[in-house]
Amino acid sequence: MSIKKTLLFILIINCISVSYAQIPIGSFQDHLPYNGFQSIAVTPERVYAASNYSLLFYDKNDGSLNTLSKVEGLSETLISKIFYEPNSDYLVVAYQNANLDFIKNNQLKNVADIKNKTITGDKTINNFLSHNDLLYVVCSFGIVTVDLKTLLIRDTWYTQNGNLRYEVNEMAVFENSFYLATDKGVFYSDCGNPALADFSTWQHVPELGNSKFTIIQPFNNKLYLVKNGLQEQDTVITFHNNSWEYNTQIHPQMIRSLNVSDNELLLGAWSYIEIYDTAENSIYYASWEEQRLWHDARDAHFDGQTIWVADNNNGLVQIFRQWGSSKVLTADGPYSTAAFKMDCQKGVLALAPGAVNSVWNNSYIPPNLSFYSNYQWTNILQKDFPVLSNSYDITTVAVNPRNTNDIYAGIFRTGLAKYSQGKLIEIFNRDNSPLHSGDTLEAAVSGLSFDEYGNLWIATSYSTTPLTVLKSDGTWQSFTLAPYIAGNAKAVGQIVTDSRNFKWITLPRDNTIIVFDDNNTISNLSDDNITRVDMNVAANIETSSVNCVAEDKKGQIWIGANQGIKVIYNPANIFAGTAHPQNILLEQINYVQNLFEFEEVTALAVDEANRKWVGTAKSGVFLISEDGSDELLHFTEDNSPLFSDKILDICINDENGEVFFATLSGLISYRGTATIGKENFDEVLVFPNPVRETYHGTIAVSGLMDNSFCKIADASGSLLWQGYANGGELTWDGKDFYGNRVATGVYFVFSSDQSGKEKNVAKILFIK
Repeated sequence: MSIKKTLLFILIINCISVSYAQIPIGSFQDHLPYNGFQSIAVTPERVYAASNYSLLFYDKNDGSLNTLSKVEGLSETLISKIFYEPNSDYLVVAYQNANLDFIKNNQLKNVADIKNKTITGDKTINNFLSHNDLLYVVCSFGIVTVDLKTLLIRDTWYTQNGNLRYEVNEMAVFENSFYLATDKGVFYSDCGNPALADFSTWQHVPELGNSKFTIIQPFNNKLYLVKNGLQEQDTVITFHNNSWEYNTQIHPQMIRSLNVSDNELLLGAWSYIEIYDTAENSIYYASWEEQRLWHDARDAHFDGQTIWVADNNNGLVQIFRQWGSSKVLTADGPYSTAAFKMDCQKGVLALAPGAVNSVWNNSYIPPNLSFYSNYQWTNILQKDFPVLSNSYDITTVAVNPRNTNDIYAGIFRTGLAKYSQGKLIEIFNRDNSPLHSGDTLEAAVSGLSFDEYGNLWIATSYSTTPLTVLKSDGTWQSFTLAPYIAGNAKAVGQIVTDSRNFKWITLPRDNTIIVFDDNNTISNLSDDNITRVDMNVAANIETSSVNCVAEDKKGQIWIGANQGIKVIYNPANIFAGTAHPQNILLEQINYVQNLFEFEEVTALAVDEANRKWVGTAKSGVFLISEDGSDELLHFTEDNSPLFSDKILDICINDENGEVFFATLSGLISYRGTATIGKENFDEVLVFPNPVRETYHGTIAVSGLMDNSFCKIADASGSLLWQGYANGGELTWDGKDFYGNRVATGVYFVFSSDQSGKEKNVAKILFIK
């Protein structure tokens, strides 16, 4: 047995509360949905609800809502079950990979024995039972016992006879015997059986056959079991006085949980809850049809006169029995963890939750648009707009930089949707625009990009006119991109408009890039330029898949491919045929290596310091220097709160330096050190200020002009440190030239622009 790590949770409200705020430099923040929960645990002071990715908890003392995710110290994402053990006061968090976290007194201890154990087949943790200072972990392969005093593994019972395996769903103690509800019937054994690890010593209940049983719960000297039925019609069976009987007083449908408190039995079904007394009389009933607060309940628990329901669609439902009222508790976040593409303009981030599959067809993810502004999420849901009822997959988004209230979304095979002020305004398709795909009314919009003149360029897959522009005056123009796209069978991916007004368009299934220039005369087709980029003519590594394109601050074009990165250093010559993608060579000891030669690069973003954020398919996120020669940061699942090592997209809020990573398991952000430079020094801000003795992180001076030169001096004028801003932000570790933390006092930050004409002085109060 091994406890891999012990983490201290510092549950500071302004760090993990339901309302987001600016995070310190070098810190992560999750952007996860808190509207769907599967499991509940009630403690004396808190109520926890688990989503697949994180925890929401309600503090009974002050009524506050807070969240816990991998950012705050949880060991994993993908939670399968939570459980509160009252005698030890542990909150137990189980993950889908069988990892376990034990939380008590704001300390977390990780027990990874089951996760690390080599077991053939599934290791899912389905439930828990505590009995006589032991925690019985109910796994798909059997039972693992954990000593609650030491958190050491005591024993493992494999539920297998020969080649026949039994998946255990829940476990109970009744009349001094253990009972197991499995996928092939019910088994029992005396608690004192010295050979419990030998499943051949367990007895099968023949009266119950080999049906699947999901729940088992003792109540009032009876044992209640739930048997899965056909068409989601469950059956309740009771065991009493050595007799198994079908229960005719309880008529359930899709039972998700049974829980007991004193002399009451709480039944949680998918659309209602019901409480029974010891005579099995129904004494309380609440349904979705009555309250419209939930319709996919996964768990329900007693908490005195309050009932808590985990609903998979709406949130944590709090029901007040004595008043017959209820409410839904959620935290701020996007609607789902689906995060395919993003766009950010002037502090407004839009999130595309759809996707396409490997052959560039629909993945059938509902088109629920989410956008983030002023540290709050807004969700525009499909269910509120009937016109979207048969739509799927928002695969691309664009925020209008001239009016960030307007957000455009490409809905694959539905068209172009315009949202404004948090509402769906219009959908453009074959009926009311040139957009189309094939011979149907569909328009598989797959790429969007605004140019500097306010025109929206649109890439459409499977179209005879794959490039279309919605001009700033509301008129349209379409382009065939001939001869490089002929017919209507091409999948078209990302479109990027660069500083020269060139459009770089990826063809994901053809492993190429098309470059288009309208010569700033959109309506005059005769002077257009178009070319195909040969990805391999001047490179060391052959590219077979183009995934992403980005322009850096020097106008160079960076391309992420199936093997590494390629750069076009002179893209102005692309139509002359003299500009070609090249690999970046890194000199190592005794050999030369191509940058990211063994990585599939899936996402690229350029910050205001011209550094490159690189997302990969299997190795997380890298921050590399301006020319790619130095690795500055590397985030993975193992060394950071990053939710997944598979990165789908990266987007930067240049206003505050926040870098957003769309991962396979949800959205997370990191506060970087580069922001957009300001036109003057009118908005200079030092954070934190004052710098207290307990703070040892990075100090930021933001609102500076681009690449400002800064000097930090004490009150006597002695120079302690100097450096250049990354774009519009200077970062300082609070130490002098010699690495010593500065003493208590007031310090001055003298800043000047690159010409030396504009200057500013800011103050920092430092407490050592």
